Amino acid sequence: MTREPTHSNDASTVPVVSRRDLLNATATVGALALAPGVVSSATASPTPWLHRDGNLIKDPNDNTVILRGVNVPDVKRMNTKEFRPDAEETIQRVTNESEDWYSRVVRLPVQPVDIGGHNAGGIPPVPGFTQRQIESYVSDHLRPAVDSCAEQGVYCIVDYHRHRGEDASHAYTSQGIHDELTMFWETVAPEFAEDAHVLFEVYNEPIHPFQGHYDPNVDVDPTDDEAIETWNAWKDAAQPWVDTIRANAPRNLILIGSPRWSQWTYQAPRNEFDGDNLAYTGHVYAHPSLRPLSTYFGEPARQVPVFMTEFGWGPWGADWLKGSAEEEGEEFKAFFENHDVHWQVWCFDSKWSPAMLDHDWSVNSYGAFWQDALAQQRGSDRPAGAGTPESNSR
Repeated sequence: MTREPTHSNDASTVPVVSRRDLLNATATVGALALAPGVVSSATASPTPWLHRDGNLIKDPNDNTVILRGVNVPDVKRMNTKEFRPDAEETIQRVTNESEDWYSRVVRLPVQPVDIGGHNAGGIPPVPGFTQRQIESYVSDHLRPAVDSCAEQGVYCIVDYHRHRGEDASHAYTSQGIHDELTMFWETVAPEFAEDAHVLFEVYNEPIHPFQGHYDPNVDVDPTDDEAIETWNAWKDAAQPWVDTIRANAPRNLILIGSPRWSQWTYQAPRNEFDGDNLAYTGHVYAHPSLRPLSTYFGEPARQVPVFMTEFGWGPWGADWLKGSAEEEGEEFKAFFENHDVHWQVWCFDSKWSPAMLDHDWSVNSYGAFWQDALAQQRGSDRPAGAGTPESNSR
């Protein structure tokens, strides 16, 4: 993933109280007006509480729900970059059915680099922010974005988006990272504990330690028994963060990644985390070492809920990113058709690559591929009350 090289600390705020009053005033919320040229859906769809049942996610009526949608950039980044549409406009666009966008979930990456006002593209220190900074971020940026998702009738994933730093201080086993995540989730989880449409992603991409990490010529396959040691170390480190979220938010689904950029989903069913309503994430682009997808991500999806919270391809960049619609695109589509996997494609932006938009914010061919995929599934696997019974049938 790439990030633009500059950062602004100027925030554009959205009144929080009026949004929350609006949501509490009526069970069905009309969407807000959009920027010129963008038309909102007339009425929000139901977003009831979801729960885990085996390897499936279900609504209160035991209908199976599969959440398909997109990633957007960090919400503060969207709100403070003059060249970029703000978070509210972006969320409205990716859920705007009159423009053939049928995202049923929006993943909201929350970056320490943006919370703490550090240089974009850099490695934020540990800790990456203060208590005051995270509280300000939540009130000025995250709460309004979460409420925008509610207004549009879609779920959202609040994702703690740390993904850089390979020195000892950035290891997921370090005391500094533990303290940082504890501060984050003790602040964020209770804020959204009553929001049925919110899911929590514990840690976007914990990089290291993992077996073979310190020798660049060693690539330990996540399906090998040798990877078990890595998974166990990760579970020991991350279980307290899962417990923190659950203590502060009893009902929200919790999504759990894995070491080496959340690529070792395969190990999840072998030693699950403790707790209820837990699911597991996977991140994969054009990595040849993570094929076939049916092995690395499909096999665990038969036993535990799996969310592919990042995936895609790009026309340039590192070998693990370069791909095409004819190969990687069709491979991903076939995989999703054959497995009950939730997916959120990366990324609805013109800067964060692989980008779905061109620099004039028009949809490029990569974005159009996934826009069409979302449209094809627009009536499938939705909660009760969202669409007709016929369209919800699997």
